[in-house]
Amino acid sequence: MSLTPPRPATPTVLGPPDPVPVLVDPAAGVELRALRSGDLPALVECCRDRESVRWTTLPDPPGGYTLADGQAFLDVVRQGWVEGDRMTWALQAERDGRPVYSGGVSLRLAGDGSAEVGYLLHPAARGRGLMTAALRLLRDHSFDRLGLEVLRWRAVTGNWPSRRVAAAVGFRVDGTVRRFLPQRGSLLDGWVATMTRDDPREPLPWRDPPRLAGAGISLRPFAERDLDRIVTACRDPRTRHWLVSLPQPYARGDAAAFVESTRELSASGGGLVWCVADATTDDCLASVGLEGLGGYSRRAEIGYWAHPEARGRGVVVEAVRVVTGWAEGSGLTDSLLVRCAAGNTASRHVAGHAGFREVGTLPGAEPVGDGTLSDLVLYARP
Repeated sequence: MSLTPPRPATPTVLGPPDPVPVLVDPAAGVELRALRSGDLPALVECCRDRESVRWTTLPDPPGGYTLADGQAFLDVVRQGWVEGDRMTWALQAERDGRPVYSGGVSLRLAGDGSAEVGYLLHPAARGRGLMTAALRLLRDHSFDRLGLEVLRWRAVTGNWPSRRVAAAVGFRVDGTVRRFLPQRGSLLDGWVATMTRDDPREPLPWRDPPRLAGAGISLRPFAERDLDRIVTACRDPRTRHWLVSLPQPYARGDAAAFVESTRELSASGGGLVWCVADATTDDCLASVGLEGLGGYSRRAEIGYWAHPEARGRGVVVEAVRVVTGWAEGSGLTDSLLVRCAAGNTASRHVAGHAGFREVGTLPGAEPVGDGTLSDLVLYARP
């Protein structure tokens, strides 16, 4: 959520608030302190950043956020401290060799023992773990000094950097609420997460697919640049025959939803999905997934599909070999499983040539594209 409210019609100029408590993490190089007028140029830079505008309720006037908008926000921050219902700190950290304003964090107190956290990071300060350190400071101050019982976090769905910070501090995502968050005249789907003072103050599991390499291929996370290739693969009649759960017709929005689902799987810690890309062109050739991580049985399943251009080249066999080797050395699973429809000779070929052994059959367990039920063949590692 944005740290900057809509601009008031007539800014209220207040005197300085009571001393704002300074919170410091020396190891991370983060200090939370009062917002000052000297911070306004850097604040304006934050609020003109297109990614910040995209995901928050920051004002986005014609010509962009200005120093006057920043001054109005500074007045609102002072008023929040005076009234005690909104506490906003500047995040100070080193940039270009000196400690400067690098973002901010806030608490909106509901008056019932709960509060909502908000944060915004300067684009030049990203990728250093500064906001995670700042939110930890805010969390501990909220529970240990202010005596709050519950902290809440909200964000527009798709704002993965913000969600990653929340998870690193211990917020548990409660779910997605449709048309939940107002943003410049629209209602957008939103995530909600909660942390109570009794919850463990530890990062939640978040497994990103590591970058792997094989003969002629690289394995990496899926990205927006892969959408058109995903659409082509998932519209292919052969793919559709064996993957009957695919939406029909398959559109670019379905491909985007698939990419988001791979990120959700990583965020939950339940699995990993790789885009198998050409090592030279980086074009998407296939998908290989590893699902079921974290279960009590410590058994994971490998699934895959291929772009038509990848067939007959050994691409998927090589990718499954690479993922299998990584999984067996990761310590995350004790056994691996592949399931293939009995008539899907290409998929069965991949399983066998990647080192899996046929271990059984489930009769009539797999629906296929002609409306019939196929036997399901199970493969496992020797």
